[in-house]
Amino acid sequence: MVYALNVFNFVPGKESQYRDYSVLAGRLIYGFGGKVVSSGWQPIRRMHEDRERRQMIVVEFPSEAVFQQFIDEAEKQDIHRLREESTTDYIWTLYEPWDLRAWVKA
Repeated sequence: MVYALNVFNFVPGKESQYRDYSVLAGRLIYGFGGKVVSSGWQPIRRMHEDRERRQMIVVEFPSEAVFQQFIDEAEKQDIHRLREESTTDYIWTLYEPWDLRAWVKA
């Protein structure tokens, strides 16, 4: 399994376009066996003088290969355009699982 972290800001007035992207991307994500495991918006506290008001989504995929299938199919269906036009400051990073407890004990 792998995790995709998405951190971003909305372009003012384009939130409904990102909503459309979320519906289309969600169908692909769940269709490929992935799932949204966490999401957050409208941060309630700024930490360490952070000035951004980013939204956050974490998606779990069964493997990196499945994540790539999602990317390829989303490009084929031209849905990434909806995300790119409706967000700024986008950070999208793929992570492998980390057993933090085992790591701390090592």
